[in-house]
Parts: sequence; C-alpha cells; structure tokens
Amino acid sequence: MFRLTSFLRRAHGVDRAAFVAGWAGELSAAIMANDQFRRSARSYVLNKPLDHIPDEFMWIAGDDFDGVAEIWFDTLPAAVVTANAISADPAIQKILPGVIDVAGSATWIGHVVDDFDKPGIKVKRIVAGQPRPDLQLEVAQDYWIHEHRDFFSGFEKFMAYMLRYRAVYGVPTPGLRILTNRFMAMCADVGFASLQDLSDAYREPKHAAVMMTDIVKFGAPFGAITFTAGEVEVKHGAPLG
Repeated sequence: MFRLTSFLRRAHGVDRAAFVAGWAGELSAAIMANDQFRRSARSYVLNKPLDHIPDEFMWIAGDDFDGVAEIWFDTLPAAVVTANAISADPAIQKILPGVIDVAGSATWIGHVVDDFDKPGIKVKRIVAGQPRPDLQLEVAQDYWIHEHRDFFSGFEKFMAYMLRYRAVYGVPTPGLRILTNRFMAMCADVGFASLQDLSDAYREPKHAAVMMTDIVKFGAPFGAITFTAGEVEVKHGAPLG
C-alpha cells in the first residue's frame, strides 16, 4: 500500500491542545468529507503528541512537530490525486491556516513495507531521513530496507524492546501539488511499550556503539525529522496506523 505522511507543526499562536482539537475535529471532518478522499482513502490515522515528555527522554523523543497524519491508499495515483484534491478543497483551505503552520510541515508519499507488529505498543516513534548525497536514491533505499534491517536485527537486546518495525520508502511524485510537499526518502515506524523502553533501546550499549557505522552507508548526516506519538487515533477505515 501507499501512504501519504504529513509531519505537522501547529499554526503560530495556537497552543498544542488547541491544535490537536482543531486537527482531530474541524479539519479532519473537512478532509473526510472530500469526495476524492471518500472514494480512495483506505485509512486515515492521527498520531497525537505525548502529553508531556520528561527531560531525560527529550534526546530520543524530540518535540519538533505537533503531530503526524497518515492517509493510506491502494495505489500511487490515488494517493497523488487525493492529496491534490484535499489541498485544493475550499473548505479545507479555509480551516488550514488556523490549525497548521504550512511552511513548517512536511508531506510526501511512500510505499509501505511491513515487517513485524506485536501487541502492547504505547509509544510510536516515526523517523524520516534522506539518502547519502553521493548515492542513487533507490540504491540507498534498497540498502536501508534489506542490509540495514539485517544489521540492527542482529542486536538481540536492542530488538527485545521493539514491538513494531515498518519501513516506508519515499516515491518521487512530480504531480503532487500541495503546499506542504517535502520529499523524504526513508521513513520508519517503530513501536515500543513506553518512553523508557524507547530510550533504553537506543542506549543499549552494543547497538549504540556501532549504529552510526551502518547508517552512514546509506543515510545523509542531515535533514532527518522525528515525532513520537503517545496516542494513535484511526479516524477512518482500517486500523493501519
């Protein structure tokens, strides 16, 4: 399946609680009322922010974005056409500036490669990045999907914390005409039972000592974005988030 992923920042002057209320309420209602969305979207998911991130977890959880939206589709054309229809919808255009900082947000389309999913997820970390500048896009993505997965899965103590791993590789879409368009080459959804488990996983000594030695083989040292969700709400369709 294909996924339209949107890393969202709240509009200037809007606090986080008001953002979440407007995003989950009036804005989502307008999106779900769009005819193209109703025809083509298979799932619409809101990844909502944690109520509070303790200082000791800020290094891994981050606080740069206020939410991540996912809209899932069966086909790439449906994803592009629906995203453009939503962007051009007058009802949505009227609401959007009061909820979302368009210039500070990022949206792109990717193809989903599910790996594993276990029960008990309470915290979902979403991280997206770019390929190493000297590598062809598809070469970097292929290494990330296969070799990098094999690399980190060899660390049993690190993997013991992880309840989900999903890879979403970005698909260049020149026909995507939306204000928040910002292509990201690789995006991973990783599930954990708690913030403590998330932190402990990435501080597991054997994995932490060598993690970057593999990431530099495919990933750029700049341009990554992250969000850590404390609640996932499925607004429409299948529970794919």
